[in-house]
Amino acid sequence: MAINRSEILRKEREKVLTNLAESKDNRAKWLTALMDIDDEMEEMAENKHKISAELVR
Repeated sequence: MAINRSEILRKEREKVLTNLAESKDNRAKWLTALMDIDDEMEEMAENKHKISAELVR
């Protein structure tokens, strides 16, 4: 069964949040990873919205 990119990002985001809560040593690393994941998820949502808008025309 293939997992789509958004599901992979959601699972990775959960892991990063867990590491951020548990690991005080590498907070900058985990915050950066979280921002990267959130940025990619936001970009995917914008692209999906843009494609949907073009299909409606």
